[in-house]
Amino acid sequence: MLELIFYSALTLAGIIAAFFSPVGGAVASVGAYLLNPSAIAMESGNLRFQQYVTIAFILASIARMGQPGLPHKGREGWVVIWLWIFIAIAAICSAFALYSRQQAFDALWELCKTLLVATLLMWAIRTEKHLRILMIACIIGVLHAATLHVLGARFGYLAAQSSREYGVLPDSQTAVMVLFVPLLLAVAGTGRKWERILAFCTLPIAIDSIVNTFQRTGFVSLAAEIVLLVVMGPRIILKRVLPVASVCVLLFLFRFTPDTYWDWMGTIETPTTEGSARSRLVVNGASIRMFRDHPLGIGYRNYPDVSPQYLPEEWLTNGRRAAHNIYFTILCETGIFGFAAWMSAIIGSLLLLRKLRKTAKLGDMTFSPYALGLEIGLYGWLVDGCFQGDHEVDPAYWFMALAVVMTRLYYQQTIGQKSPPPATAPPQALVPVPTREWAGTRPRPWVRKTIP
Repeated sequence: MLELIFYSALTLAGIIAAFFSPVGGAVASVGAYLLNPSAIAMESGNLRFQQYVTIAFILASIARMGQPGLPHKGREGWVVIWLWIFIAIAAICSAFALYSRQQAFDALWELCKTLLVATLLMWAIRTEKHLRILMIACIIGVLHAATLHVLGARFGYLAAQSSREYGVLPDSQTAVMVLFVPLLLAVAGTGRKWERILAFCTLPIAIDSIVNTFQRTGFVSLAAEIVLLVVMGPRIILKRVLPVASVCVLLFLFRFTPDTYWDWMGTIETPTTEGSARSRLVVNGASIRMFRDHPLGIGYRNYPDVSPQYLPEEWLTNGRRAAHNIYFTILCETGIFGFAAWMSAIIGSLLLLRKLRKTAKLGDMTFSPYALGLEIGLYGWLVDGCFQGDHEVDPAYWFMALAVVMTRLYYQQTIGQKSPPPATAPPQALVPVPTREWAGTRPRPWVRKTIP
């Protein structure tokens, strides 16, 4: 009962905050996703906490739509435009779905809500302070989700089955944690004092949450992120981040991972003989054949129901099989045009973050660490996508929108630094003009003369 009261109060506070401030609505919407009270074992009466907060955020944003946003730098807004083009192409494909149009449009509507929230984030975040507040809200949400996943079942707050593979979030626990770990590393190394403390306390629990899922893709993604951090990180940031990363690696290797974890990870070395890994290779081959037969797409979320036409029964689970790969999922379901639009948004956001990351050479320690964390987080998510169908993970689309926001914020600050000071009229004063008073002539009166 106390849990219900607590999370209901947070939901009410988030709804009120959404109508008082745009950034309050953004924080409430992000927090409702990461806290996800619906996962906790309590008598909530099927309350949809996240839905209520999101609706309030959308309505409040519509009510304030006339207010000016951040100045545009160039074509960075095309990142989000490409995402909406992808939605439009997916809707057209779904109208001719091979299995179920209703199923396709229902799933597409959920993705539309995700993109709508991501789009509104671009309008709600207008200052560097707003950006910091949102990042702190994300860190607190990750801390809550990771702690609940790791310790929730022990204290009776979580069902035992939710403490392993899938997790406590609306989307895959592994994918969400993989997205945020690089950001936590960047903030723990470069943020303000209390931000560093919060991020450093969150990091071990987030990594332990990834271990708790026992998914090999989490291990591969983390390894890829560490390598990318060393290779891509500007030296000025690496000096601060690498000590934190080293502590996390040691904790991961010698504290969080039991022997059974390494036995399971060892199956990565034999992808052609281990059952789950081998099935990925078979499904990938089926996906290629499916795309060749339907290059314009089979309809959103229709892949599992069409898969029996391309896979033997021995590879199906309950008569169906997902692609377990975000690239083949998007390619087969939305066709070559949908895949091109989706990839254009991802590549565009990565290029924006790369450019911001390189501003560390100029001494900027606000946007560069955030950009480094978001960029490597997206790369980790893309690596995870090679083995799981996690293309609908909400934070991935938040990161793409935040790439646009940070580009515009940095451009706004650059304009302010480069703009010349306002012109002012030269000071004037009354000065005496030399006279012939000493020669016996009448002195001239005081006159106004401009001081050069």
